[in-house]
Amino acid sequence: MPQTKTPRRTQAERTRASREKIIHSAMESFAQKGFRGAKMADIARAANLTNPGLLHHFPSKTHLLMEVLKERDRIHKEQVDTTLKKNSSNLLEAATELVEQNEATPGMIQLFNLLVAESVSPEHPAHGYFKQRYHNGRKDWARIITQGQQQGYIRADIPADSLVVLLLAMMDGLQVQWLLEPEQVNMAQLFRTFVELLKK
Repeated sequence: MPQTKTPRRTQAERTRASREKIIHSAMESFAQKGFRGAKMADIARAANLTNPGLLHHFPSKTHLLMEVLKERDRIHKEQVDTTLKKNSSNLLEAATELVEQNEATPGMIQLFNLLVAESVSPEHPAHGYFKQRYHNGRKDWARIITQGQQQGYIRADIPADSLVVLLLAMMDGLQVQWLLEPEQVNMAQLFRTFVELLKK
């Protein structure tokens, strides 16, 4: 029988594959060394590219960082949206599932916490990104929490704006303690305990 030839990938497909490989390599490097410690040359080498090849796709480390952050947020948004499709108002369950899924990706959690800590400085290239991210997150989640309060399954004695700050603080704070002592801190179980305190 004649052999079936594997169709050649288009230029667009090759470009997309190269970008995905670069972003994956950058995620690992940023997670291990932070933004300032990561080197573009090391990221290029891990992606099997030359420095000029990497710069063709991402002209600076800042450009690459922003794409890494967008990819992380895209993954998390898909996870939350999947749960909210089952129950459009059940943000608490969506947040809990997200915490459980985070336990399977310690590298991503380390990356997030390193970059958040670094970005507290106004000079950091991701400062504005994280500031806007938290602002948007509080706004969107407060709206869903308000719906839960109106429907009677989330306690209403604390304003939604305050509850969402506490919720995000618990998620992020547990991540730090879990990264430091994973054998001592059961992140998912503790977050479920906290969520029960928010229910009516």
